Amino acid sequence: MKKLAVVGFGLFLSIACHAQDSKRESVQELLKATNVDSMVDTMYSQMGQAFAGIGQQLGIKAEDQPVFDAYMNKVFATMKEDMSWEKMEGPMIEIYLKHYTEKEIRDMLAFYQSESGRSMVEKMPAVMGDSMALSQQMVQSFLPKVQAMAEELKTDLQKHRNSQ
Repeated sequence: MKKLAVVGFGLFLSIACHAQDSKRESVQELLKATNVDSMVDTMYSQMGQAFAGIGQQLGIKAEDQPVFDAYMNKVFATMKEDMSWEKMEGPMIEIYLKHYTEKEIRDMLAFYQSESGRSMVEKMPAVMGDSMALSQQMVQSFLPKVQAMAEELKTDLQKHRNSQ
């Protein structure tokens, strides 16, 4: 009886491991179908463009620009190395395995393999780029308001301190 239980448990573990491997393969296929690796590359490219304007925002002087550029290049290179798709892929697969059922993964995969899904994947970098540009525009119009509120707070705090 003990041998039968051990064999049964071993068979159960084998089936469970195979199911997990199958689900993992489906997630890998889904990530490939959605071009996540190239989306990461596109994200870094867009971030590189955003980094280019940081010097102006920080008031970097022309004579200091080469030092600043070298620093930003080093930061960007380190970020790309430490956060490469090769380092992200395994943890991303685990996240998908944790949050989605095998049926949900198969359904998503079916969508992304469809004509509409492929179109979405193809157009997503442009949508993300436009969304990022919109966000930057909104932040640019928002920052002066925050700066004005910060000055107001500074003045109000000073008045409060002087009144005590």
